Amino acid sequence: MVRVFDIEIAYGQIAIFAASLENPFSDWSAEHIAQGFSWRPGSVSFRTLIDAGAHSVELTLVEHFSTPSSDAIRVIEVPFDAPADGAIEVGGVMETVPFSLAAGSYMLRCEFYLPVESVWRVRLVFSFGDKSHFRILRADSEITITDGFLTTAQPAVN
Repeated sequence: MVRVFDIEIAYGQIAIFAASLENPFSDWSAEHIAQGFSWRPGSVSFRTLIDAGAHSVELTLVEHFSTPSSDAIRVIEVPFDAPADGAIEVGGVMETVPFSLAAGSYMLRCEFYLPVESVWRVRLVFSFGDKSHFRILRADSEITITDGFLTTAQPAVN
């Protein structure tokens, strides 16, 4: 299963969350920024390579992760639980796209790539067969924490 869509990203983050969450986005601390992600059950946001702009997002479901492309600039893996109804959303604070996954526990890999024709690229891979962990597989100069992750976040309230 592969799904590709274009979306406008703002505030330097792309989020994946259970559609039923009342406040799906999280507040970011300095430590979240340094590690490149903000995580809490049902919601994860990844720090994008640019603060705002057009992004092409590819969603993929696999049994096990393969080696990330050598073109990937930043690669982060986190646990993600799809809710009982399977309804999740992907996007930013300006717009999101609905998506459905079978309920259950997954690993989620976020891969960032340089732009093609001014459109930045993000690949989100859900694995249902890999063991749960938090890991940065590839870090660029903006990522300054690569272990000992902060795995709690507070909901951002309007």
